[in-house]
Amino acid sequence: MSHSKTESEYGFEIRSSIPVLRMFDEVKAKAFYIDYLGFEVDWESRFSPTAPLYLQIHLGESILHLNGHALADAPTTEVNIPVLGLQKFCDYLISKQADYPKPIPVDPRHQGRNTDLNLYDPFGNLLVFCSQRTEG
Repeated sequence: MSHSKTESEYGFEIRSSIPVLRMFDEVKAKAFYIDYLGFEVDWESRFSPTAPLYLQIHLGESILHLNGHALADAPTTEVNIPVLGLQKFCDYLISKQADYPKPIPVDPRHQGRNTDLNLYDPFGNLLVFCSQRTEG
């Protein structure tokens, strides 16, 4: 990815963003993100042994933060996660026979291709696994 002239002129560089998603139950979060989707934990943090969990997870190049400090009225988040091989990812999830709704790709832009897999996590956050335009 190229850097804009403005960035190089002023000596700064903007890096990839990391979405922070609300999380109310770390057991449910790990069951969904780690066991079901296949994310891996990079690190976990607590201010004290009884404090809520804050953690960073990744799947491929996608990085997310899950925030156990979020209150019930914290906004939900929608995250677009590019994926190559969307149907194979769906097949992988289906093969786990987990107690989540069956993952089904959809055609949100009515292009004749199922390009998006919309999954809600246990806390109302929406993960949109989206295939690349060049993918069949």
